[in-house]
Amino acid sequence: MMAQAGARAGAVTALVWLIGLAVFINYVDRGTLGIAAPRLKADLGLSATEYGLAASAFFWVYAPGQLVAGWLVGRSHAGWLLAAGLGLWGLATALTGLANGLLALVLLRLLLAVGEAVTFPALFKLIVDHVDAARQGEANAALSIGLALGPAFGTLAGGLLLAALDWRWLFAIVGIASLLWLVPWIVTIRRLPPPAAHGGAGGGGPTYLQILVTRAALSLSLAQVCWGFGLYFLVTWLPLWLVDVRHYSLADMAWIGALAFAAQAVAALMAGKVNDRLLQRGLAPGAVRRSGAMLGTILTAAGLAGIPLSNSQSSLVAALLLAGFGIGIMHVCVNMMAQMFAGPTAVGKWTGVQNGFGNIAGIVNPLITGAIIDATGSYNAAFALAAGMPLIALFSLAVLVPRAEPIDWSQR
Repeated sequence: MMAQAGARAGAVTALVWLIGLAVFINYVDRGTLGIAAPRLKADLGLSATEYGLAASAFFWVYAPGQLVAGWLVGRSHAGWLLAAGLGLWGLATALTGLANGLLALVLLRLLLAVGEAVTFPALFKLIVDHVDAARQGEANAALSIGLALGPAFGTLAGGLLLAALDWRWLFAIVGIASLLWLVPWIVTIRRLPPPAAHGGAGGGGPTYLQILVTRAALSLSLAQVCWGFGLYFLVTWLPLWLVDVRHYSLADMAWIGALAFAAQAVAALMAGKVNDRLLQRGLAPGAVRRSGAMLGTILTAAGLAGIPLSNSQSSLVAALLLAGFGIGIMHVCVNMMAQMFAGPTAVGKWTGVQNGFGNIAGIVNPLITGAIIDATGSYNAAFALAAGMPLIALFSLAVLVPRAEPIDWSQR
């Protein structure tokens, strides 16, 4: 029995860190377009508006695809579903190196989105089914660290590769390397016990309509839209701004641009550990997570506002670190609030709803930002908008989100 329990614990530990690695790969692959932008945009002859269209295209499928993925994870094995998704998005990334114009670029971004849409519904389902409540802070921290280190590593390594190689090779290398994750993942999911052994509930759970009419789902989704607006602004436009406005070289852009995302990873790790520690001391989990999410939105807004106002490299670095730190705290705490509200039977669909709404920011930010830059010749108004949106998230978390506790779906 002890050997069996040890094997189960080892499989869960591997699951937790492979979850983080999956999100890391997810954000490296989707963020490669932003890294390649300084050369790709010129090589393909794209305006800022056309580049914004290509960046936005990913989210046309990714946002509604969350709903389909949420439905699928309730009817299939979440681990195998994620494996199929990653295989597809790795292939799409590699093929992007062959794009010869805006249309091809848009079509390949749509294919990338089909593969990546399954990620968060599948991962949230795996966390709720296989990770004990006492370790869910660690699991969500791993997920958020992956979300942060993906853009950090992508910006750093991708920027350095871009300085040395053609942008087409960047996509090919990133896409093919992504597929290596499938080997340890398949080994790990074969070792996991059935979800029921960890309290996973059977049945179909609530419908999408039942989730959509809850105040908790709608208010958390609003917070995620507004917080995501700032995140996607950094992922999509920061490399271009550093090169075009601050005139950094590609190598320097890589190092400086990675700082915000490195800070996000550190903050995510700290937030997960603090959440688990405070719960062990008897504090109410809902209050802890709401307070953390609110703190994260304030730091994010302050950091985004400070980036264009910085008048030296040290003040720019400070603003980037502040924004990244806020994003890391916010992501961990909002994810844990969603998992608490939803419970095992609803977490897949809930994640589909919340991420579906949240990624509206990914659709509109590149389009709005590109139009602002082309119309004004400046990034200033775009930065102001990106910094203001997290303040709406703060209002939602403080006023609109109800007390965080599990919803009894049998009463709905």
